[in-house]
Amino acid sequence: MNKSEQAQGLIPCPQQVARGTGLWLSWLHALVEHLGAEWAARRKRARELRDLYLFNARELRDVGLSRSDLPAIAKGAYRRD
Repeated sequence: MNKSEQAQGLIPCPQQVARGTGLWLSWLHALVEHLGAEWAARRKRARELRDLYLFNARELRDVGLSRSDLPAIAKGAYRRD
């Protein structure tokens, strides 16, 4: 490798390689964080729904729900009138 090839951009210099690797790693890190946050939110929703299914009819009525509302809550389509 000579200086003219490197100057023309045919062969990347070590700084360009390091910069490209850094960008790729930061993108990968952001993706893993996003997937982790999505997984945690999904687990939280599942725990909350499980808790609602454990309520009896009176407890559900106390919070303004009925057992038939639970599937709509699970889908995210529940609307309170």
